[in-house]
Amino acid sequence: MLSKRRLLSALAVAALLPASAVADASTQGEQLFQQHCAKCHGSTGQANTWRGWLFFAKNLSKSSWQNSVSDDEITQAIKQGPGVMPAYADSLSSDEQQNILKFVRTLGN
Repeated sequence: MLSKRRLLSALAVAALLPASAVADASTQGEQLFQQHCAKCHGSTGQANTWRGWLFFAKNLSKSSWQNSVSDDEITQAIKQGPGVMPAYADSLSSDEQQNILKFVRTLGN
């Protein structure tokens, strides 16, 4: 009977792991965005900062922008840094770039 309880406990813990991994990725994406992107794009993605105005940063929260760019295009922008935006290909891992992408997609909601 004890082994059945352990098995059920292990299954319950395993079922919770993917949800916590998604929450961690979301949290990390927001933290990375605030650290690297909010200077120009603003904490809400609206580009309502002095630097955003000065450098013509995109308003990432606009539904028209969200609908007009693909995930690949956003990822390339993160990697290559269009215009005056810094490139993050060498300073952020692929997972970190994907987490930022996922957070950017939440800004349109």
